Amino acid sequence: MKLNCIALLSTLFCCVFFTNLATAQQKPLSIHFTTPTKMYQGESLKLKVLVKHQIKKEQTGHIQLALINAETKQSVDGWFLNFFPFQYFTTIANEDFETEFPFTVPNDFKGKFIIELVAQVDTIQDSIRVTIPTWIKH
Repeated sequence: MKLNCIALLSTLFCCVFFTNLATAQQKPLSIHFTTPTKMYQGESLKLKVLVKHQIKKEQTGHIQLALINAETKQSVDGWFLNFFPFQYFTTIANEDFETEFPFTVPNDFKGKFIIELVAQVDTIQDSIRVTIPTWIKH
């Protein structure tokens, strides 16, 4: 009986400890999207982005997409037809925000480009940077 009580208390302690640890490690604001592994010249994409948050009160935030030439580190937003690089959203408790960023890889772009996403609400921020190779269509 005593051994069962000790096992039960140990199990309860572990459950509470690991639940608190998992909650503490969650970001208050995070960006999620599926990145393409490569893109072809002339290819268009609607990059679907999900912004998750742990913010309990309603606040206005924004998310920005920047497209950058990986070699020169210069913006290629206009060249890639990134017409909606900046979008606002409102945080509502327990509701994530979904959006799309359409863009097109130019027919004559060669090399790699960087997709950079930055989301911010007040002083809370998250960002992601991914490099994508461009292939020639045959």
